[in-house]
This record gives sequence, C-alpha cells and structure tokens, in this order.
Amino acid sequence: MKIQRMLVIKIHAILACFFLPMAALYFVSGGLYASGIKGEVDKQVYQLDLERPFAPDLAQLSEVARAALQQRGLVPPGGDPAITVKKGSYEYKWGDLRRLVEMKPTANPLQVELTYRERSPMAQIMRVHKAEAGLPVKILSISMAVALLIILASGVFLAVGLPKLRRTALLALGAGLLVLLPIYL
Repeated sequence: MKIQRMLVIKIHAILACFFLPMAALYFVSGGLYASGIKGEVDKQVYQLDLERPFAPDLAQLSEVARAALQQRGLVPPGGDPAITVKKGSYEYKWGDLRRLVEMKPTANPLQVELTYRERSPMAQIMRVHKAEAGLPVKILSISMAVALLIILASGVFLAVGLPKLRRTALLALGAGLLVLLPIYL
C-alpha cells in the first residue's frame, strides 16, 4: 500500500495547527520553569477544632472547610472535594487551578490542619504544564504528545521522500540521535 503524500501533509498540517497554541504554552512555561521562574503560591495554615473525632467523612470535612474559609474571608475553590489516602493517612483535598484546600489529621483527633493555597497566574500555568489541572488537561496533554510524535514522524517521512532533502534529513536525524545518546550512557 502506497502512502499518499497529500494525506500525510494534511494530517501533519492539521495536527500542527491545532496543537501549536498548547505547544507554545508548554515550551514557554518549560523554559521559564527551567530558569527557576515558577510563580508564587500564597500558603496559609490553620489548626481547626472538630466537634467529633476526625473521620474520613467527606460531608463533615467539606462543612468544616467551608465554615473555616467563610470565617476567614477566603474564597473557596471550585471543583469537587475528595478524600485520598496519603502515607497511610486520610487527606481531604478540594481545589481548582487557582486555589487548593487540604486538610489532614493531627496528633489530636479533635483537630485538623487546614492548608489554603492561592496560586499566581504563573503558578497556574505551571500546573497546566505539569498536567495537574484536571482530567481534561491530562487528556489534552497526552493527545498533544501523541500528535507531536505524528507531526515529527510525518515531517521526517516527507523530508526523506524528497531526493533533494533526503541526505540532509538523514544526517540531521543521525545527529539528533548522537546528541541524545550521551544523556542515557
């Protein structure tokens, strides 16, 4: 079966155009992160008293979190709260891209530690970069990774298919492999 060059060019172009904005975000945020620019996170920690001993009860902990935020004039996050197990202990998490509330038990069963985080716009971008901004962003990130492989492979395919570019393309491909090898050796 002969692969049609025009179909390869169309797939290459459509994927490149669709994923360019997200790829640009990833490349710029990756460069900033590598340069030590990660954004700011305002973190506040509070000790809260409970009416009954700590239990992994989502409704009870959500009520405690909402009351604590309202009492302190803090903006509640969006998203759905959840209880996770971390290091053999339960942890309450409720957050969105900008804000995060975490609650964990303390040595005193009638007390919890509530941590409230509010991220700057740059810190929010870093969460997107690390695919920590929810399931839709994770799916889009994985899709972009697959699309980038297709874009690069189709570019190599097209370049190797042109007699005037074949030698240069193969030399560049070989050079890229040689540059990569020392990283893993």
